[in-house]
Amino acid sequence: MTRTRIAPCYSPDFLETERPSPLSDNKIEQMIQDVLSGKLDRDISDRVYADFKKEMYQWLMKSQTNTITGLNKFERVDIVNGCTQFIDAQYMQGQPQVISGDYRYHDRLGNVGTVPGSLEQGVPLVIAMPFPSMGAVHNQMEAILDEAQDKGISVHVDGAWLTCCRGINFDLSHPSIKSVAISLSKGLGLGWNRIGLRWTRQIDPDSVTIMNDFNMNLRAPAMIGLHFIRNLSPDYLWNTHGDNYYKVCHDFVLSPTRSIYLALKNGQPVGVSPLLRYLENESG
Repeated sequence: MTRTRIAPCYSPDFLETERPSPLSDNKIEQMIQDVLSGKLDRDISDRVYADFKKEMYQWLMKSQTNTITGLNKFERVDIVNGCTQFIDAQYMQGQPQVISGDYRYHDRLGNVGTVPGSLEQGVPLVIAMPFPSMGAVHNQMEAILDEAQDKGISVHVDGAWLTCCRGINFDLSHPSIKSVAISLSKGLGLGWNRIGLRWTRQIDPDSVTIMNDFNMNLRAPAMIGLHFIRNLSPDYLWNTHGDNYYKVCHDFVLSPTRSIYLALKNGQPVGVSPLLRYLENESG
């Protein structure tokens, strides 16, 4: 697996402009090595699925820096192989619409983004919350949800960035939101072990529900996910690297965002993970 790059010196030359990388750190990398050495719960029974669903939800609710409400309004919870599987399940039903500046995966699939106020009647919308190019909730999110409700658009919220953010206060009970997914990839350095949960308002069979109903999900990602949430708090990255994050923003004249590894330079997103890793190792 690829570790987060460590800048060799403290210089703005190591700001990431093309593809900002999620932050891991020395502790997370040691935990990865522990997992590879077999130092985790050896239970490989079907119980691991139920445990992961229960414990990840409880873990999310323990955050002292984010307040997410409304998940209890959704009827069903399923395990997903990260938020990308959640997105793929939408594309399997027909290409959804997206807002410009969202996850670049949509661009790679040839899906040209639209803008708030121009949503197409009745076509499902996938939108990241927090929004990747902003590192925060989209600044027109409430208007987007209201527009979706007026136009009969089902909204599917990609919460991939939630676990690496702080100061996110969001109510997911808006009636236009039909499903939500949250993964551990960004918040716990688990891009190599994609695992998360999807909440759906209505129970409609699809590839995700079938995999869950027949216990077809791989057990290893759930086991590893459990190991990480049992040993790291939901606010771990911010509690550990928050001061250095604001130092990087101050020193290189960047605008901070809600995301631990993203800042804005002249309004454009840049990644700061290599510099955070440099400061971590310098202070150690």
